[in-house]
Amino acid sequence: ELDHKRHVQRQKQQKRSRKLATSNLSRGLSHSTNCASGRINCEEEQRLSMKIGQNVDTGVDASTLTHDEPHGWFRKLQDEEDSDTDLEDSKVLRNSVLIYGGALVVIIIIFGWLRRRYPRVYRVRSYAKDIKTDLADESHRFFSWMWKVYTTVTDDELMEECGMDAVCFIRLVQMGYRLSLVGVFISIFLLPVYFTAEDSDETADVTDRIVKTTIAHVPSGSNRMFATVFGTYILFGYTMYYILQEFRWYIEMRHKYLRRSNLARNLSVYVRNIPPEYQNNRSLEEFFQDCFTSEAVLEARVPLKIPNLSKAVASRDTNLANLEHALAQYQKDGVRPRHKEQLIANVLGGDVDSIDTYSNLLKEQNTDIARRITSLEKIADGHRAAKEEDVKDPEPFDGESDKPLNEDDETTMTNDHDTKSYMSWPISSAMSMFRGSSIQENPSALTEDTNPVVDVDAAGPPTTITAGNLESTPEQEEEIVFVDQQSSSSKKTVQKPNMLAASLGKSLSKATSVASKATHAAASAANKASHAAASAANKATNAASAVASQAASFVLGSEDGQAYSSGFVVFTKLSTANAALQMIHHDTPFAMEILEAPDPQDVLWSNVGREHKDLQVGMLISFAMTAGLCLLWTIPMSFFASLSNAAAVREDIEFLDDLFDKYPGLIPLLEQLAPFLVVIFNALLPMILETFCMFEGPFSNGAVEASLFVKLSAFMIIQTFFVSAISGSVIEAISDIIDDWTHVIDLLANALPAQGTYFMQIVLVSTTTSAGMELLRVVAVVTAALRRCIGPRLTKKERSKAYMGLRPLSDPKEFEHADFTSQLVLYFMCLFVFTVISPMMPIITAFCFLFMGSMFRHQFIYIYGKLPDSGGKLWQNFIQIMLTCMLVAQITIFGLLGLKKAVKQLPLYIPLLCITILFNLYIREMHFRVANHLPTRECLKVDLARDPDFDFSFLVGAYTQPPLKAEKEAAPDSSLSGTSEELADDLVSELQSR
Repeated sequence: ELDHKRHVQRQKQQKRSRKLATSNLSRGLSHSTNCASGRINCEEEQRLSMKIGQNVDTGVDASTLTHDEPHGWFRKLQDEEDSDTDLEDSKVLRNSVLIYGGALVVIIIIFGWLRRRYPRVYRVRSYAKDIKTDLADESHRFFSWMWKVYTTVTDDELMEECGMDAVCFIRLVQMGYRLSLVGVFISIFLLPVYFTAEDSDETADVTDRIVKTTIAHVPSGSNRMFATVFGTYILFGYTMYYILQEFRWYIEMRHKYLRRSNLARNLSVYVRNIPPEYQNNRSLEEFFQDCFTSEAVLEARVPLKIPNLSKAVASRDTNLANLEHALAQYQKDGVRPRHKEQLIANVLGGDVDSIDTYSNLLKEQNTDIARRITSLEKIADGHRAAKEEDVKDPEPFDGESDKPLNEDDETTMTNDHDTKSYMSWPISSAMSMFRGSSIQENPSALTEDTNPVVDVDAAGPPTTITAGNLESTPEQEEEIVFVDQQSSSSKKTVQKPNMLAASLGKSLSKATSVASKATHAAASAANKASHAAASAANKATNAASAVASQAASFVLGSEDGQAYSSGFVVFTKLSTANAALQMIHHDTPFAMEILEAPDPQDVLWSNVGREHKDLQVGMLISFAMTAGLCLLWTIPMSFFASLSNAAAVREDIEFLDDLFDKYPGLIPLLEQLAPFLVVIFNALLPMILETFCMFEGPFSNGAVEASLFVKLSAFMIIQTFFVSAISGSVIEAISDIIDDWTHVIDLLANALPAQGTYFMQIVLVSTTTSAGMELLRVVAVVTAALRRCIGPRLTKKERSKAYMGLRPLSDPKEFEHADFTSQLVLYFMCLFVFTVISPMMPIITAFCFLFMGSMFRHQFIYIYGKLPDSGGKLWQNFIQIMLTCMLVAQITIFGLLGLKKAVKQLPLYIPLLCITILFNLYIREMHFRVANHLPTRECLKVDLARDPDFDFSFLVGAYTQPPLKAEKEAAPDSSLSGTSEELADDLVSELQSR
């Protein structure tokens, strides 16, 4: 112990001597500069240099250094100091594999025991009602689940029971595993090529075995870099080929998904920016019926603003839960529970009977909610709009005019059923009172033996035509015959009379003329009376409408009832739904914009109906906030990355320098904790970025996941990859990039060869952390344990509900597709960059991808439900980002070859860049579009093969807002009726009957 203490004191003394020497040298340089300018005596500078030489116990005589060599002396001091603190990469990687690999083995063993001991915790989908599946009934042995989930479950079964996003995520993991195997093949010849590279002055400092297996051990201009170029061609060539193969698989699976008629989303569309004239259910439905056919459109739903109804339903749900809890308490104890009555906010009254109070309040709430829902349903169907059109004043009618009523005007008034006004009925009624012609009073007169022929011509007034004289006389042109609504639209034609009838008609002509004039005079008087009656009726209707509107506002609240500018349209045919998605439906930009509908349970109703301007501003705000957070996130990422290099931390942070001197054991600990801290800190990102995503107005949880995935992927590439690589001088690097953006290539090329071990640690830590949290369900078990102690839990219904964010085991949280898929982006980026730079990387990623495939398959089958499900859209987003990662990786390798002066290899490498760019353009041209939509021929096959008696009842009201679908008469659970007192039975029965 004494020897050890003396050794530590000696090291501290040497370090203090070095620091003092550094300080004195700085002063000496300053004096030398002053001496050169004639400010001080040179002899004083020489004495100071001698003093420096006496104080430094390093074997270097500082007095012999010239003024041109101070930086070399600094470097020698720093190198000696670094050698005392730095660990070799081989030791760091070995420790990481032992620590995190050992932890992963322990996790697998513990999980194998727990899943058999506690099946309700680790096989939730075998019993949970809403997410139950037959796939979860299969129980496997201790370790066999790792390969059984591959061999016993097909992709089609996984899509059917777990969702399209689940099978796409598993397929991406498999893609990573296969590309890693290609990387392992490349490492077979790159590892010996790099390790056996010739020695040179440039690589003399490379002594670590792991570093020798990287491109850093290859001298500049070496022919061994032909192997590097060859490896990049193999890796990226196979990647492009494999993407094409995966696209064939994805298009096939996506079309299978779209052919399913039992999914409401496949037969529906989401309509955004609806013009005001179509903002009700009936008008929107008629619009699409005009675009297609009436049989092809099942229904349309335009959501309404219903804040007051939502509050009323939420209040009733709370009251109903209180009532059920009181009934359960009474059933358990036999004593009627009581509570303090709340008079006003924060003011309590006396004790009241809980069951009576809650039940009476429930009756009032049921009545109020039923009235609100009925009124809102009428508004949603367009009744209010129709009434507002119907109460317009009628056109003035000139009763003294001798001209007959224009047939076009009459037709407009009486035949247009969609816009029939209230003023039409009194006029029609008044006219019908004076239609006293013999034609109407005696229909039998219009027979073959009838003498006159009445011709009601559409162009003018009817004329009386006799058989003997077919030309009209002036007196006859003034005759008006009022006919009913049906008779005015058709011509009454009778066969020609015989000669006897013709002679008889001449004798009756004058009598007919006199009768016609009398009828016209009576009609003029009737028209005046009709107009007066119509005006009075109109005023009364307007007043009644105003009163009704005020009454509706009183019932619903001033905010309820206003229609949103978005809605859902449900079709009966797949071909019609797909056609609607690909058509332009309005001549105004952005109006009637059609988007793919989400699953009804996946709709975010709070974002449905946001205006186009609001959405554009929200996207701008989201982008600005994401960019700002990305800059701020640089600070902690740089600090965590710098912890992996103890020497760099000593230079930048003085207190850590002293801390490392006092506790040297912290150095290897921090080097292992650095990647762990990065992973933990990145776990906070999804919660922050999801808030930013909501500014963009996503109308489904699937859309939120898609937007969040893009943002997280950008953070993974920029922060975890780029910033970590250049963390030693981030500010200087950003300044250089601003001056010249091409400088980023040099930065990455210089920094990445030394960061291979660090990113291997990142991959190992991320995989181990995910395994521990996912397989063991640490968070779910802890929250479920807290839920058993916190919140209402008297009944089974209460115990199965979440409370203050605490979920029971039977209600697992949705799978975070965006978070886990963005981690795959980091894995792929490391694989693309480091396969030819540090060939040990694909060995690590292959192991991690293989294990993650089994782990996530198990979780999808046994734990997570189908929602949220974007229908496989995350796969498309991932492939687009993957193509970008390929270009970034190739440009980085190109810059590295340039720094290595690979003059011979660069001309061979450039064609690969060109091929990748052309492949990007080719794959983005049609592949994504074909995958998005089901071909017309396939749609028609499904429509024609469908059973004529297909039940569409599951589509009716599927996209109605939840408060509008609430029960008008809610009642407590029937299982609570078995109390010991008849009063409780009667109460439950009464509420249920209502």
